[in-house]
Amino acid sequence: MVRQWIWGGCLLALVASGCNSQWHPPENLNLLLSAGVGEDKIARANLQRLAQELANEFMRVNPQVSVHLRLTSENEVLPLMRSRSGLGAAPDLLVTRVPAAYTLAQDKLTTTSSLEPTELDPLRVQFLGSFRQGNQFQALPLLVQPTVACFNRQRVPSPPRTLDQLVQLAHGGQKMGLPLEMRELLWTASGFHAQQPLFRMLELKSASHSKQPMPQSDRDSVLAWLQWLYRANVEPNVIFVDTADGMVDRLEKGQLDWISCNATAIGRLQRAMGSNLAVADLPRGPDGEPSRPIARMLVMSFGRDSTPGQRDVAERFALFVLNDYTQNTLVAKALGNMTVNQNVVLPVKDSVYLPVMERSLNNTIIPSLHEGMRITQLADALRPLLKQNIYGEQKPEQVLKAMEALTDRPNADVVPVSGGQNQ
Repeated sequence: MVRQWIWGGCLLALVASGCNSQWHPPENLNLLLSAGVGEDKIARANLQRLAQELANEFMRVNPQVSVHLRLTSENEVLPLMRSRSGLGAAPDLLVTRVPAAYTLAQDKLTTTSSLEPTELDPLRVQFLGSFRQGNQFQALPLLVQPTVACFNRQRVPSPPRTLDQLVQLAHGGQKMGLPLEMRELLWTASGFHAQQPLFRMLELKSASHSKQPMPQSDRDSVLAWLQWLYRANVEPNVIFVDTADGMVDRLEKGQLDWISCNATAIGRLQRAMGSNLAVADLPRGPDGEPSRPIARMLVMSFGRDSTPGQRDVAERFALFVLNDYTQNTLVAKALGNMTVNQNVVLPVKDSVYLPVMERSLNNTIIPSLHEGMRITQLADALRPLLKQNIYGEQKPEQVLKAMEALTDRPNADVVPVSGGQNQ
């Protein structure tokens, strides 16, 4: 009884007098991680495991912080943020792809970072300019995921170097997979110089929304691309698949021999195919110019409901995952991801896949938050027309006219995308 009274008296004294002024309750950091749309279970599990490892390491360095990690799919991010923000309990830090980050920022569910240039400059973070808003940043780049060609080396000893060779290989019996997802298919348009005309096609019109005819050079480029897609699908062994993940699944099962794929699928394919898996550059266009895929990028956004202490911890965690050591760890443990920290030297000579990924990244379009959303809108608008073109429901000339008709809409507000690694 005496011992219990002594302990009880001490606790009461601590509460009443604050005699232990050095003790503080742990600061909670609520971290929401989006695994994207349609990600396979293996990729989701690996991403969650790696994020938890980083959270544990951050807590070891910062014992006064408690990190709470939640994993969700991208289509659940917005509803979750709206419901949690309504309660004033939204996550402090979010890791999502660019389109989701843009929507969150537009809906004012996230806020800009208050990190100073003196804190970010030593990390030499690429692509920061794409997310600048005044003197602050709407989001911070975390990792880039380039697009490459994945194939079965037993079935395709020599991968296609051009889009025409892709069709030729299909004519010879190899099963070549292409995605019906517009965002994933746009790399083929770059081979015909049709990407920028497509972006310009749905530009924001003037106040009068007067019709501006597409320049003839743009029409010729887009038409050449549509004609190639039309001819490609006539070849039975060029197989268009609804989603990029669906193509990975078919290559894994031997139903396809070659696909364009996001580099994050390499690990899964390697486990399934072993030494039969090979990776190469995407085929070039008729003029020999490299293809320009749109990279997936993971970015970090900051919640609006954080206390000053939580915001401070969230920004410290952001700096932690952007530092040289952690970025190197992320690239080493999460195959298919490329660092945004330019201090990190990639071991390209020691990896079969990294040189291909690096070349792809050099030719990749890196969209800003605004551009990322506009690309998504472009993809949604053009997808049904492209399907009609690919499956021969309409001739390429008819599809082009239908595309041009989209520019008459008053709400067509897609902006040009400059792209490129130095954006």
